[in-house]
Amino acid sequence: MSLWQLIVISVGLSLDVFAYCLYKGAMISEIKKKAAALIILFTAFQTVMMIAGNALTRFTGVQNTVTSARRFWIFVAAVVFLCLGIYMILKAVRNDKKKVEEKKQDEYEYRVILLWALITSIDALAAGIGFGFLGLALVGTALVIGINTAISAAAGLIAGYWLGCGPRNKCVIVGGCLVLVGAAKLFVNYVGMPV
Repeated sequence: MSLWQLIVISVGLSLDVFAYCLYKGAMISEIKKKAAALIILFTAFQTVMMIAGNALTRFTGVQNTVTSARRFWIFVAAVVFLCLGIYMILKAVRNDKKKVEEKKQDEYEYRVILLWALITSIDALAAGIGFGFLGLALVGTALVIGINTAISAAAGLIAGYWLGCGPRNKCVIVGGCLVLVGAAKLFVNYVGMPV
């Protein structure tokens, strides 16, 4: 997997975080230092979940088969990213019917935020598994995921503060499409590999 594919997929994953932060940004009356804690929390959850997913593929039995059956594991990774992209799009389409009432809510309920950080990082867990099957460098992948998530969380808070939370589901759909682009490229690599 090339660097551009990793960036496209990680941007796609971080748009889920962007959507939640957009929602939260629309509810606050001013951006304060507590917003930085929100950004750090989401970034940490996304990065840790990606590392955990990657770690699942690092067990000796799995790792031995990854190197000997590389073509098969590229196919598995492509399927993981395909399912992840479809899941993100379906989730956004389902949530698009829900009307969000924007009202000022300056309190940061950290239990709710922790729950949302966990929910939005489940995608990163699945992506970590896919990245592990591709044998990507863990530190570099974690850096790309972390940086993209921090940027998306900050941009979501600021955009929500200024624009409201109207485009949140569209962002998740775009994110799902970006993950599908990464999956399509992996399928092309799979088909082009010698048997």
